[in-house]
Amino acid sequence: MDYQEVKSKLEALKKELMKKMEDPSYTKEEIDSIQKSIDNYEYIIELTDMNHYERGAR
Repeated sequence: MDYQEVKSKLEALKKELMKKMEDPSYTKEEIDSIQKSIDNYEYIIELTDMNHYERGAR
């Protein structure tokens, strides 16, 4: 799997979670859990970017 493929999959998963946050049927606890997952995906995306650029594959 290459960098662009990994990043696009992670971004898609994050986007799905962001759509879930708009659903008013979730409880506060569920929304908090979704937000933590979004934060985790953002962190993983950041690590993926750092790994990609530190290797000099620009």
